[in-house]
Amino acid sequence: MNKLSKGLLAGAALLIAPFSQAAVIEWSYNVTTEWLGATFSGANANQIVNDSLISWGRAGGDHTNPTLSAINSRSGIEISNSPAMGSVITNDMMPAPTNIITHYNNTLSSTYSTLTTASILTTLDLTPVNPVGPAVPQFSTNFFVDFIETPNTTPCNFPTETVCDDIFVIQFGALNTEFVYDGLTYFLSIVELSGNLTPLPDATCARAGKANGCLGFTTREKTFTPAQFGFFITTRPLNVPEPAMLGLFGLGLLGFTVFGRRRSVKK
Repeated sequence: MNKLSKGLLAGAALLIAPFSQAAVIEWSYNVTTEWLGATFSGANANQIVNDSLISWGRAGGDHTNPTLSAINSRSGIEISNSPAMGSVITNDMMPAPTNIITHYNNTLSSTYSTLTTASILTTLDLTPVNPVGPAVPQFSTNFFVDFIETPNTTPCNFPTETVCDDIFVIQFGALNTEFVYDGLTYFLSIVELSGNLTPLPDATCARAGKANGCLGFTTREKTFTPAQFGFFITTRPLNVPEPAMLGLFGLGLLGFTVFGRRRSVKK
């Protein structure tokens, strides 16, 4: 987590009300995220779609191997650390880590079709362990992925390290989700722990078809970018400005948009 985020989150601790004697102090959690399905731009994606992985490119290729030639390569989006299990302390500013989504951005021949849309289901189970109590009703939500490839030719019309970096943009709604347990209101506040999701330059947002101030990251070819997420539970909503606090998995998430580029590789 970067220094800015640490400072903002530490400052947010001052906004949290003291414990009530009736408040739940500690919870156990189980967060599971899975892909529900995907669509592709054509019939030659050689796609793999299962609970944890969406991958496309050369049949028999390896999306984790960046050394393969474009005609032999694959790209993918993979969910790991699911289910994520552990415990979280109410009003503790140490986030509970959950699932990871990694983009494997390899150079692909334009021969191959690419991912266009996908959907995700995430569920969160919370059970009080101090004091012990019955489980909270399960949270479940869907969100959706759009993947758009653009030509890898200049001009890119946005800041880029290569010609032209892939752009991921995540659109958020409210960053807190509240629930009532035993007569008290609690708030789930979702954060991204790797520091990879940040406000993008206006030109990058515009290239992705989004308004200024959009949140996301750009990735070069043959680069793997993970986004590690976590959450807090507090007795008051956190008043932390973006990007220190980022929403995920429908607990404040409206959509997940991925913008890539067309690999124009000569065969």
